Amino acid sequence: MKSKSNYFRICCVALIMSMLPILCFAQIENIQVGEQTRRMLAFAPSDIESNRPLMISMHGMNQDINYQKNMTRWEDVASEHNFVVVYPEGLNSRWSLFGSSDIDFILAIIDEMHDRYAIDRDRVYLSGFSMGGMMTYYAATQIADKIAAFAPVGGYLMQGPNTNSSRPIPLIHTHGTTDDVVVFGGVQTAIDVWVARNNCPETPEVIQPYPAGMSHSNTTKYIYGPGTDQVEVVLLKHEGVGHWHSMEPVNTSEVIWQFCRRFSLGFGIPKVSSAFVIDDDPNQVVIEFSLELEESSGFDGFTVEVDGSPVDISSIELLGETVLAINLEQAIINSNQITISYNDGNVTSVFEKELIDFSDLLVENFLHGSSPRIIEIIAQEAGQSLVIKFNKEMLLPSDIDGLILNSNFNGLTEISINDQVSFLDEDPKTLVFELDEQVFADYELSITYTGTGIAATDDGLLNNVDNFPVNNKAKGLPVTIESAILEENAIAINLKFAKAMRMGDEQLEQFRVQVNGQDVAIREFFVRKEVISLVLANNVYFGDEITISYTPGDIVAADQGELSAFIDFAVENKVAEPSEWTEIPARIQAENYTLQFGTDTETTSDVGGGINVGWIDSGDWLVYAIDNKSDETEFQISFRLAAEAGGRNFDIYIDDEKVGQINVPNTGGWQTWQTVTSEISLKQGQQYLKLVATSSGFNINYFDIEVNTVGFNNPAVKDVLIYHDPSSRQISIRTNDLIYNNVKVIDLAGNVIVNDSVTYKSEKQISGNFSNGVYIVKISNGEDYFSQKVTVLK
Repeated sequence: MKSKSNYFRICCVALIMSMLPILCFAQIENIQVGEQTRRMLAFAPSDIESNRPLMISMHGMNQDINYQKNMTRWEDVASEHNFVVVYPEGLNSRWSLFGSSDIDFILAIIDEMHDRYAIDRDRVYLSGFSMGGMMTYYAATQIADKIAAFAPVGGYLMQGPNTNSSRPIPLIHTHGTTDDVVVFGGVQTAIDVWVARNNCPETPEVIQPYPAGMSHSNTTKYIYGPGTDQVEVVLLKHEGVGHWHSMEPVNTSEVIWQFCRRFSLGFGIPKVSSAFVIDDDPNQVVIEFSLELEESSGFDGFTVEVDGSPVDISSIELLGETVLAINLEQAIINSNQITISYNDGNVTSVFEKELIDFSDLLVENFLHGSSPRIIEIIAQEAGQSLVIKFNKEMLLPSDIDGLILNSNFNGLTEISINDQVSFLDEDPKTLVFELDEQVFADYELSITYTGTGIAATDDGLLNNVDNFPVNNKAKGLPVTIESAILEENAIAINLKFAKAMRMGDEQLEQFRVQVNGQDVAIREFFVRKEVISLVLANNVYFGDEITISYTPGDIVAADQGELSAFIDFAVENKVAEPSEWTEIPARIQAENYTLQFGTDTETTSDVGGGINVGWIDSGDWLVYAIDNKSDETEFQISFRLAAEAGGRNFDIYIDDEKVGQINVPNTGGWQTWQTVTSEISLKQGQQYLKLVATSSGFNINYFDIEVNTVGFNNPAVKDVLIYHDPSSRQISIRTNDLIYNNVKVIDLAGNVIVNDSVTYKSEKQISGNFSNGVYIVKISNGEDYFSQKVTVLK
């Protein structure tokens, strides 16, 4: 098979990642959809906030979650911009472009992520590659009321476009011009129909190259819009890119995010920004909205309650483009609590979208002398102070009696608050209270207040407060390591800690891994909640002793708790013992490896059929467990290879010591095979033979390890003749160059027929019960040797 392009390299990485069971940020999990159990992988940054967006990314046909994840790298974008990503898995690696089975799956994901992370349902975005892109288009016709923006990549509806959506939709389509699976020629048709559906301008704004100023960019961006509801249709064209989700030089995922983040299902829908009563008119509730409102001869739908009882409304009027006033029959006083509700009214924005019903929205009572209200309490990062935000300007209190910080950590306790109080950044609405002892993120905190000393500048006293929750942003307690496991893939060490972790590239050097007492290199790492996974540069074997150390550095938990140091922490080695040690001489099929990294297999057309190992890239490797039970140490190793070009090579290692290199010739095709032979020395006993690719672009079908059949190790040895003498039925040896003292005869199965210490003679006959066949005869003196293949025919 041809060398891996970027597309196939991503496939390979996906395969590797799938080998690491808890490696990359998140695990594949089940989700119930009606009577079906479906699978998905969900990722949320460790510091995810509520009311954040959700991106759903769907794989292509005959692909999987890990492929899509490693191709799109949405976790990087989500971590930077704080949103949730889900990779769903299609049934039989496909998506249903009719019916509701996969539509229901998408809706179930949205519900689950809302329950789990409190995502913003108005900002759910859908993207997919290849058949996942087709599914994205199909979903636009089914659930446009649930998805805020759509982002197909390398896929469109093959049976023709369908724009039967419930609303105009924001759409960004990405495609490579050399896509030979879903050809680029059909893209413009898909774009044109959505441009028409969305009532967008037919002539796009063109940015080439995109981004502007990136001279090496191969991307052009076509922007059609704005259309109805300010939506846009965008085509992102990657010149020279085939059928894959391109990440360089332009990061497609980042571009998709920057497009989608601008859109919400709530577009055009007016929302209440604030509601209040002020001294200027105590009979009036003022409501400020997020958008300009459509004028009306009379607004309705509002009810007002004061201290829990309805009050009469005299009129509702528009004070400004975004401000309504509800005029009451009775005046509000500073001790009243006011709420408003809205149901089935006629308030609309200038975008002709209706105000959504709501109930019991608190109205700020800003009348002189009204009680201030706590909006938010934050424990600061250092854990030594509280920030309390109020709805009114406050006085610096001289008396904080009755203000108590409650802490729940291994039991309930009270933490003292001292009388050092200040304004935060000179903001009179925000007070900073110093604590007598440090708090940590592990503590559940709340505030209780029963005093009379905290007041607003208009002398309004703070009412009693009962267990007001504290947003605890303090750093966490020190975190400790709990376990360390080397997974069966032989390269991934999973470190489990007491809580979720964070780590940057520059911190990797703070870990030290030793195998059998020797330092080994770490190639990369991944973090998923409580697990840091270290990927070693080289594999480890069954039975190897592994330790890991962390000297005090700056690695912290997600809650900023410092990682405690550890020295020579034992790593559990889960690498399995080889199921079989192949006894040599033998033919070893390339796919019968003990361990591997980065390769894949395919059907071979070589003689004998079967499968071969391919998709080999530089740095990929294969390990074989072999056992030399013979008396021989000198062997011939012959590889069955195929390559479409020359200049390829790989190194041979025995027990991680390099012993040779094989140059792979241009055989004329990926399934045109040649045999390349080299010599190799193998000690007696069990050992690991490792093949490490130093360049990409070749296939291996099998290799033969045979006793070295002919040759010498000293160029000065030339005059040697070994042959079978039919008349005497003996093997004859003639030489004047090699003063030998040992004669060995071996059959091709590796059986030793003769192994004699002898006295040198220039001519000697070796007697033995030789049946018809081929033998290897070796003469040696401990330093020099000569071996030759001899055919016995009686």
